[in-house]
Amino acid sequence: MHILFYLLIALVVAIPQDSRATQTFDSNSSYGKVVMPQLFSTSVLIGDEEMPIEPNIYEVKFMQLPAFNGLGDRVDGLIQGIKKDLPPEYDHYGHEIRRYMTAIGNVKIFTDDDFLITQIRNVRKAQVISNFWKKHLDKEIKEIDVIMEEDNGVPFAVRTAFKQNKITTITFLISLKAWIDANERVLINIFDNGPEIYEVLYPEILIKASQERLDFYNNVTARQIKLKEIRGYHPFAMMVY
Repeated sequence: MHILFYLLIALVVAIPQDSRATQTFDSNSSYGKVVMPQLFSTSVLIGDEEMPIEPNIYEVKFMQLPAFNGLGDRVDGLIQGIKKDLPPEYDHYGHEIRRYMTAIGNVKIFTDDDFLITQIRNVRKAQVISNFWKKHLDKEIKEIDVIMEEDNGVPFAVRTAFKQNKITTITFLISLKAWIDANERVLINIFDNGPEIYEVLYPEILIKASQERLDFYNNVTARQIKLKEIRGYHPFAMMVY
């Protein structure tokens, strides 16, 4: 698995609410709540009083996973890193995606041009890796499908597990892409407008222009909805943006 290849890829750079009570819903209780934004006349409320604690996800040296011991293990392998945790050194795709997405929504995106550009690059690196993950899983599913069709001796339990894991994998890949894309839209929205229109009074972001304020609110709302979805997969439950 040549993860370093991904790093060498060139990258280019609603309705207002009356109450200021922050809306939240549970995603994973051990990692707190996903906070939904609130839209007001001059600002958008994006969080609780305390800033979210970003996970510490370090770069690791990746190792090759042991070969699967039979078709059952191969079927089980479809959801490794999705529903089943893997040690970081074996989680070639998920670990790198989470690492690049760790600080994607840090408030410095409003005040530091260099940090904002770095996060745009990071989200696009995550997109590249997620595309490779999808390509790998699509290939694996197709190959297992062929085996299931040609081999009448595959146990019923393995066939059932494959159907379930196939659905889980496809659903996850859709959620993963939507989450990464939603974060990119927030970043590009800020980049296009220019950080100077934003004033950070955390947990509020002041935006005087009404259309820009509405666009920002809608983009952050979409991001938080997709964050809740991706946090339903345990390996991604610690993500905060």
